[in-house]
Order: sequence, then structure tokens, then C-alpha cells
Amino acid sequence: MMSDSDYMGEALLPNPYGSGFEEQEAHWVDGLLVRSKLREKTRLQWGRFVQNQFFSVWRNSGPILLSLLYLFPLFIEMQTTLRIWLICLAALFVTLPRLPTIITLENTWKSAVDHLELIRRDEAHEAVRPGASRMLEELDDRRNVAKLHLNLGLLAFFCAIVALLQPEISLGPRLLLISASVTELILAIQPIILRNWGLFPDLKYPMLSIYKPCQRGMNLVYPLTDLMEAYLDPWTKRSWRNWKNEFENEIRTGRVIKSPADAVERLLLLEHLRLKKKLTIEEVELQKKTFLSETNEIKNLDIEYFLLHLYGQCQGLFHLVDGMVEELSTEKLENDWAMDSKLHRHDYGADVFIRITNYSSKKETVKLTITTPNAVPREQISIIDMKSTKLENKKYPLNDPLNENVIDSMTQLTNDSEIFWMSVSWSNKSAAKVIITLENELDELLLERELKVPSSSNKNVLWFRALNRIERLASQGGLIPR
Repeated sequence: MMSDSDYMGEALLPNPYGSGFEEQEAHWVDGLLVRSKLREKTRLQWGRFVQNQFFSVWRNSGPILLSLLYLFPLFIEMQTTLRIWLICLAALFVTLPRLPTIITLENTWKSAVDHLELIRRDEAHEAVRPGASRMLEELDDRRNVAKLHLNLGLLAFFCAIVALLQPEISLGPRLLLISASVTELILAIQPIILRNWGLFPDLKYPMLSIYKPCQRGMNLVYPLTDLMEAYLDPWTKRSWRNWKNEFENEIRTGRVIKSPADAVERLLLLEHLRLKKKLTIEEVELQKKTFLSETNEIKNLDIEYFLLHLYGQCQGLFHLVDGMVEELSTEKLENDWAMDSKLHRHDYGADVFIRITNYSSKKETVKLTITTPNAVPREQISIIDMKSTKLENKKYPLNDPLNENVIDSMTQLTNDSEIFWMSVSWSNKSAAKVIITLENELDELLLERELKVPSSSNKNVLWFRALNRIERLASQGGLIPR
């Protein structure tokens, strides 16, 4: 019997001559899955090499040194053979680091295609995600840019060789050497200029991109989890779901944490509070012990990795969560109703996050209206049946294991509140503000909020800052979780 590697993942088919002649130990092997794992392994190996600090210095400084060496024959007299050897060795020194970059991008492209094919085959509803096509387009652009750099470098090298083969460095050879030097200099500074101008991020792991949200509901049941899963690209979402299936066996349900979904939301909240320096690492670990199994630990998961994706894409929800924490940490509210709203501006619109809580003693139907000038539609209206929250309207300590605290109360507040993720968009003139009103059944105004829309999106700064931090995490093991 041939091994799996011999037939490259193809199935051992039954004998075509009739029943009873089949191979007794025949089994099906998913060829696409086998190929995907092999390419992912190759991608990780090359990716770690490309992300090495010494390699980065070599790759970035080489073109600058070569551009200077191309100018040496203009100022220093030397033999033709020596000049040619000097230029050839220098060009080889610069070309070598460009090849691993191209190989990494090629393997990343192939691995991404395989991952997306697996998703299209096994999870048909994910095939329409806009993030999938955006990822492939970005990878294709990176491949083309890397190939263009290599070809331009070779063109500059041939220009220099033609100039050095001339018996004397006259005007023509001088122009060729200057052209070769300028070309290499442009190739050296181009990525730096584009990154500083915010035109594209410096991604050594090209698949760690930011994707637009796609299929989602307006109402957020588990805010942090729902937002994160909406923004996850298909590449990472598959790993995330596999981890969640294993995680269900590692939790202990109780009075507050009643399901695996509650536990995941609690993990994201604890990590967020740690990053905000409101909780220490020891306090976070102590909180985890209240709902995680004592014998098992969270395997191969870096919650910070996923939160950084969201920090760079959509800060509005985190501001809303911070407002909920602050509300529970302050004195009793004067109003029986609480409404908080945050806005996150992007290119042609904005995401609006709204949280409504009923602190009164009775259930009531209310009308939520979002008015956005110049937007389509101008008004968005929702009729909501608001139940009364079980929480007392009082001040809670942030972290008190023996008494009611903010962390435990956040789960109850989330369950009793209505949290919305609304989108507004415009085509021509951008909106300057978004007005949010809450009215009762008698059309009496309960609460009103006016959100100022920033004149421009500050997405690039936070986006690239988060990506740089993600790269440092990813360099230690590739995509997380494994």
C-alpha cells in the first residue's frame, strides 16, 4: 500500500472489478486538507525566516548600499574586471533577500486559496464574505510589488553591467550608472515612504489584514464576541471556531457564567480590562479560576491577539464597554433609563454602537430613532420591548471576589440591556453629526444624544499601530490560535 505522501492525498478507490475486491484498509484522505496543511507549514517556516531581525536589516539596508556602489566607478579609478566583480557581488548581496520575500508571499497566496476553498466547501455561508476577496486581492498586490522590485533590481544591475563593460566611463555609461543607482535608491525608500504616508502597512505576515464586517445582526447579544467574529477574516475564523469547540469542555458553569458563550465574553472583557491597566495579571488569572477547570488551561490562545484586531478596526464598542464599566463604578443614576452611544468613523460612513438599559421596575416599549443628515436612510427607527434589569442602580467595586462587583455585574448588565450595532453611510457630503433619541409609547422624549462625526477617519493610525503589535505576536508562532 502506498503512503499518503505517495499519492498526494488522493483516495484509495475500491477495486473496479466488482464487490469483494476492494482494498481492505482503504480510506479516504482529504487531498485539499492535506495540501492546505503542507502549504501552511511551508508558509510558517519561510515567514519566521523573513521576520528575523537580522534578515530585515539585510533586506532594508542592502539596496541603499548597492545604490552607492553603483556610483563608485564615477569617482574611483579601478580596473574593469574589479569593477564588474564588485558590482556583481553587491547585486547578489541585494537580490538574495528579495527571493525569500517572494517565496513567502507565493506560499501565503497558495495557502490562503486553499483555506478559502475549504471554507467554501465546508461552510458555504462563509463564501460571500467580502473579507475573503479583499485578502486575496491584497496578497496578489503584495506578490506583484515584490516581483516588480526584483525585476527593477535586475534591470538596474544590467544597466550597470553594460556601463562597466565600456572601455571608458563616458557620458552614456555615466547616465546608466546614475540610473541604476537612482532605481535602487527608490526601491530602498519606497516602502518607508508609503508606510509613513499610511498607504499600506508593513506586513511581514500578509494575511494579518483588517477586514470589513459582513453578515451580522443589528442586535449584539455578546458584544465583544459578536463584533470580533464579524471582523475575523475566514483564515482566522476557522481556527477560532475550532478552539471554541474545545473550550466548551474546559469551563465550569455557575451563577454568573451559565454557558460557554458567557465564558468567552468574560475572557475578552478581562483581557480588555488588563490592557486598559484596570486589572493586573494576577487579578485576571484569579478571575479565570472562577469559571475555568482547575486541571485544564486555555490551550494555544492569545486573547490579546484578537482584541488587537478590534482595537485597530473599531474602537467604538470598546468605548461603549468602558462606559458600562464606569456606569457600574459610579453612584446611583438619577434617571430610570440609561442610554450610551459611541461612534466610529470610517471612509464613507460610520458605525454607531448604542446601549439602552431600563432601571425602572416595569417593562416598557420604547422607540429608538437614529437621524443622520445626508445619510441613506436619513432616519432609522426601531421599536423595542425593554425589560427591567435585575441589577440594582448603585455603585459596585471593580473587583471584589467576596461581594457583588463590576466584572460579574457586566454579564448581567449585558443580558438585561439592548446593545445595537447600527451603520450609517453617505455618498457625497459627509454627515457632521448623528442624533439618537429614545421615546416612550406616548412619544415623550426619554433620552437624547448627539454624536459629532469626525471630519476624517483616524483609522490609519490605530490600524497600523495594532498591526505592528500583531506582527510581533505572530512572529512567535504564526496565526493564533493554532
